[in-house]
Amino acid sequence: MAAVTATRDQAIQSLEHLEEDIQGLSERWLPRTGELRDFATRWEQAWNSHNLDDLEAMVTEDFTWDDPAMFGEIVHGRAEFRAFTQTLFRAMPDVRFDGIGAPYLPLEGDGIALRWRMTGTFTGDLEVWGKRFGPTPPAYAPTGRRADIEGVDIYEFRDGLISRWTIVYDLFGLSQQLGLLPAANNRMLPLMVRMQRLVARLRGRRGR
Repeated sequence: MAAVTATRDQAIQSLEHLEEDIQGLSERWLPRTGELRDFATRWEQAWNSHNLDDLEAMVTEDFTWDDPAMFGEIVHGRAEFRAFTQTLFRAMPDVRFDGIGAPYLPLEGDGIALRWRMTGTFTGDLEVWGKRFGPTPPAYAPTGRRADIEGVDIYEFRDGLISRWTIVYDLFGLSQQLGLLPAANNRMLPLMVRMQRLVARLRGRRGR
């Protein structure tokens, strides 16, 4: 009960300071409008021209990148950033990113969130990212399928460069679009569910 009361009090305090915080947001970010516009323009152009040198120059030496496609691993540093980006460009040579709407600006900290739309065609091998696979990671074969998804980028900056990048999007939906997972109406889906149940039952017996 005490914890619930404390949480309620914090929420009331936050609402009371909301107007003050919003005014502070404008004061803090308005002078940086040009900087933000320049960053977003250069970042989008570098991605859409597949310019690895320009992309690498926009992140810090100790840059970190968290993406659902990394399956729990995180990219560290410029070299890994470049390597992971290359896997995308090889798999989808026509991949393109377009910003959607205005950025989301925080009340505190030095970061922004941007919505985006990605389109591209899966025409090249797609390596599975992860240091656990060593120098020869497995790769998905191209399916020729086209992807069209939306997501959100969360950026943190230091000295005008991106120091941390977190991406949020529907990896399951993307995998279905690329033909890596069956669609909900695919006839193979019931068979895969039955196979999963069989494997789970066998593992359960072994564990007894």
